[in-house]
Amino acid sequence: MKHYRFGIIALSLLMWAPALAAPRLPYLPGTEYDPTIPDLKSVVGHDWGDDLTTHAEILEYVQTLASRSPLVQIVRSGETWEGRQLIYLTITSAANQQKLEQIRQAMQRLADPRSVSDQEAAELIPELPAVVWLTYGIHGNETSSPEAALLLAYHLAAARNNEPVNRILEECVVIVDPIQNPDGRDRFIGFFNQNRGRRPNPDPDAVEHVETWPGGRTNHYLFDLNRDWFVMSQPESRARVRAFLEWRPIVFADQHEMGSNATFFFPPPSPPQSPHVSERQAHWLSSFGRNAARWFDSFGFDYFTKEVFDAFYPGYGSSWPAMHGAIGILYEQASVRGLVVDRSDETRLHYSDAIQHHFIASLSTIENAAEHRSELLRDYYDFRKSAIQKGLDGPIKEYIFPARGDRDRLAKLIRILQEQGVEVKQSTSPFRNSQVRSSLSVAPVETEFPAGTFVISLAQPSSPLLQTLLDPTVPMEESFVEEQLRRQENREPDQIYDVTAWALPQMFGIETWIAEAASQGSFELLDQPASSPGQVFGEPAHLAYLIPWNRVSSARALVKLLAHGVRVHTTERSFVLDGVLYPVGSLIVKLRDNPPNLESMIREISESSGAQVYSTDTGWVDEGVNLGSNYVRYIKPPRIALVWGPPTHPYSAGWTRYLLEQQYDLDVTVIHGSAVRSIDLKKYNVLILPDTMNRSGISLEMLLGKAGAGQLSEWMSQGGTLITLGSATVWAASEEAGLLATLREFRKDPKSKDAEKPAGEPGSVSIEPERELPASTPGAILRILIDSEHWLGAGYERDAAVMVQGRNIFTPIKLDKGINIARFTQREDLVLGGFSWKESLDQLAGSSYLIYQEVGSGHLVAFAQDPNFRAHFDGLNLLFLNGILFGPSY
Repeated sequence: MKHYRFGIIALSLLMWAPALAAPRLPYLPGTEYDPTIPDLKSVVGHDWGDDLTTHAEILEYVQTLASRSPLVQIVRSGETWEGRQLIYLTITSAANQQKLEQIRQAMQRLADPRSVSDQEAAELIPELPAVVWLTYGIHGNETSSPEAALLLAYHLAAARNNEPVNRILEECVVIVDPIQNPDGRDRFIGFFNQNRGRRPNPDPDAVEHVETWPGGRTNHYLFDLNRDWFVMSQPESRARVRAFLEWRPIVFADQHEMGSNATFFFPPPSPPQSPHVSERQAHWLSSFGRNAARWFDSFGFDYFTKEVFDAFYPGYGSSWPAMHGAIGILYEQASVRGLVVDRSDETRLHYSDAIQHHFIASLSTIENAAEHRSELLRDYYDFRKSAIQKGLDGPIKEYIFPARGDRDRLAKLIRILQEQGVEVKQSTSPFRNSQVRSSLSVAPVETEFPAGTFVISLAQPSSPLLQTLLDPTVPMEESFVEEQLRRQENREPDQIYDVTAWALPQMFGIETWIAEAASQGSFELLDQPASSPGQVFGEPAHLAYLIPWNRVSSARALVKLLAHGVRVHTTERSFVLDGVLYPVGSLIVKLRDNPPNLESMIREISESSGAQVYSTDTGWVDEGVNLGSNYVRYIKPPRIALVWGPPTHPYSAGWTRYLLEQQYDLDVTVIHGSAVRSIDLKKYNVLILPDTMNRSGISLEMLLGKAGAGQLSEWMSQGGTLITLGSATVWAASEEAGLLATLREFRKDPKSKDAEKPAGEPGSVSIEPERELPASTPGAILRILIDSEHWLGAGYERDAAVMVQGRNIFTPIKLDKGINIARFTQREDLVLGGFSWKESLDQLAGSSYLIYQEVGSGHLVAFAQDPNFRAHFDGLNLLFLNGILFGPSY
């Protein structure tokens, strides 16, 4: 390919500056456009910046554009929960369009240095365009960037006699994902159109700028899709990751919005930085930032760098691609949240301003990628090659996941890794490794692993991603941590943008070993998604079918059985029958009083749920209680209500609904919080109060008050099960509600620092408050101990990992009032991953995580934190479901 050195911008652009009035096209002055290529207004009826473009209009425009231009192709990549199409565009020269599949395959070769030699790579790179991926609108209420995506596509397709554009099209394949979250975008536009007046109102307090619950940020199930990259629970995320891995882009830019009073952010990001980001990636982040700055300076646009926005958490659109070797770029534009807004500096920001800023940032990105195409390709290849070598030379050689425990959760974890391009081997026979250690221990030991064990070598291009997702803690820079400690000491806000721990094995509760030597044995590369098929052991039963309560598939099977009208019993004491242990919670499906086709139904449900089912012809057990014991209870089908809308937090409500509906196929009635006091709660035997927007619980107090708390208490006393999460538990434990007989703790032992300050020493005096809540834990994974003999703790052997965020610390409930089903461990065993403050950890140790309180014939089940955090903690699913599935029967 030809090589060019780009000039930054024509001199005419240097003389141009935006006015306060809303600018109109051309957004890039001096550009001549082909009149046969349609602009936005000619297709949908409004110009860029004049109105908000819906998802349907976006599709209409890009389809028209692709039909008129040989430079543009549309690829359908998936579908949202609400049935909206997910698409992306490939934009490149006509010559490149003719060989797109060859380019894609060449990128696949370059992405795996084991399949191409250095010499072959050196021959491939000069002829290979750079694949640059630009994504827009992952948050539905951040509306300007999808408009900029359409403007960019038009500019690249229609610019005539434009040498910079021609060079970009020759040097790059530009992939434009114009709208990552169609459901959220259309929800926001519907809100805006419903509340707009005769003319756009710039007052930031005008109703058109102030979203109502749940807002447009999230998708259908109210997930923040920019936190879902590495778990991929949502269809939008899965589609995006599939497309990414098909193309292997070397530059990936994700475009967002922030508060209206800000300016524009571009790289470099703020600290902390992942240790798995290479020096060359850091170099390129600065390069792309400097190029954006040159463009913005020429237009007189304000911007900032290295503040607020980090790239540490691997679930961002700017950080996950970096773990694959791409240059992951974040852009943030001040939001209009409408068409025009007044700012605190007495300037006015128009929608067209925001669109132009994103458009210019996009242009600067592809210009820089085109100019440095060969260097970027070479660095990408080197990153992937060095990842393999580090896996060979580094102290950690493999991660080993034994084929035991909850095989359903294990298979799902392995599938998640496979779907991100990770290679996995599976043993065909038992093997030993003398140089392995658990994820938290130091000394290696010799351990035997069964057949079916999964082994993941770090000697593969995905090793930076693997270490990021599987290591208990990804360390932050020491200087950054020291600064956060200083801030905490002085009660200043910390600079930690998101959670500090996310290890998949911990969140899934999966046994994991780290090998310091490669395992020897018989292994096969797993070329199909990992699975854990259901199985029925034994001949057709003459008495009953038994399902041990030790896997999440058992819960799925129970839901399906109840949905088919099958009568199911559960045991609140463990037993052993024919050598198989059936722990507390295990299911008993008797032939008597059940449909005559029970045997075929059991086999079908076992296959569809993955449950392990055992047939028995006798109720005589080896140990423990018999099948007809008083400790065996009939399971009443749950009738679930989930409080929805204000004051619940949209995330918590959405995570919970998704878990119940999509992961376990449970029917849920969502009810407005304002209706709790007026509807007939007797229709339901389970009521879930999610975490709330206000973490103090005061919003629930304002909504329900003493009268509402009294109604809930009466409902529980008649057999209802109330489940509270996070700040809903704070409210339940408050003096005003009086539902939960324990207390939320305040910070212990405040000390006055001025007592140590010598008299007359200059400087301010720092005095700690006499009464304050504990320091807010910024998202760490901690260990809890579970009472597995209680029906609420059924399915666990001893402990589990939980996400802790915020200030909630609860004093253990007294034995005459209730039971502490799960408590945080003692301090020395508490931290599994991430960062928190010593004082908070000291106080969390031994405190309650899950509290049970009997209320008449019903139950109060209170979680200190949300166990459904981002739908990431599959290891906590049974702990949450036990109250729902078993509560009505106890």
